[in-house]
Amino acid sequence: MAMLGDLQEFSLAELLHLMEKGKKTGQLSIWGPNGIYRVWLYQGRVVAALSPQEEHQLERLLVRLNLVSQQVVADLASLCSLQEPLGLCLQRQGFISPAALAKLFRYQLQVGLYSLFALEAGQFSFLPNVPLPYREMTGLSKGASAVALEALQQLRLDQRPEENLPQPDSYFWRTSTELPLYKLSPLEWAILEQVSPARNLVELAQALKADLLEVRYACARLAKLGLLSPCDSSAASPQPALAAASKLLPNLREEKEPVKPSLVSRLSTLLKTMREK
Repeated sequence: MAMLGDLQEFSLAELLHLMEKGKKTGQLSIWGPNGIYRVWLYQGRVVAALSPQEEHQLERLLVRLNLVSQQVVADLASLCSLQEPLGLCLQRQGFISPAALAKLFRYQLQVGLYSLFALEAGQFSFLPNVPLPYREMTGLSKGASAVALEALQQLRLDQRPEENLPQPDSYFWRTSTELPLYKLSPLEWAILEQVSPARNLVELAQALKADLLEVRYACARLAKLGLLSPCDSSAASPQPALAAASKLLPNLREEKEPVKPSLVSRLSTLLKTMREK
């Protein structure tokens, strides 16, 4: 079933995190300022990303980055099957090295996806189980949550509005004892290790000897990936959406105020639309 929404309701990071959790396969389209960006996922992993500009198509990138000759690109029809990722085919035949292939995939993510994380509004759609674009695929992939985290870490200061950050007197708790598989920064690891409903972000920053603003940014990133969740204080834990969450903080009392109906409604609507037939 197709899904349509707006980034004002769910950020791109939250979308990618949900798609990894649901092991979604399909095409995510985002309407950017200069056209439609397309991202393809397979079982919750990003396999290709394409910006609206034709020069970012994989065949053109191969030539522009001097990875293969124009003649090789012209002969692709006879060299590579339409059911095999183009990058893997060229590597198998010795035209491109594994290191160059990895560099190409990083470039794809940079221009076709990471640049969108500064957007605060814009339509998106998701079409499940569409045919994979093998001619745009390097053959490499990356977990959607890891992609989201890396993109958020790269945002410039002028692309990160402070009004959307948690307040200095906010409290957070860790939602899982499991270690994330994607690469966290030293500050993000430290926050996961020391975050507690017993201390607010000011106290957490002091304990870590870290800049308060950077701690607020890091907590916002971790919250978007579902690794942290806001709570009231050490006297109350957030009412968990999952039953297992109560086991993580057995000594904390249940939250006195109910979860906001608007948030429950938004999550319910999104998850229903993402459910495949």
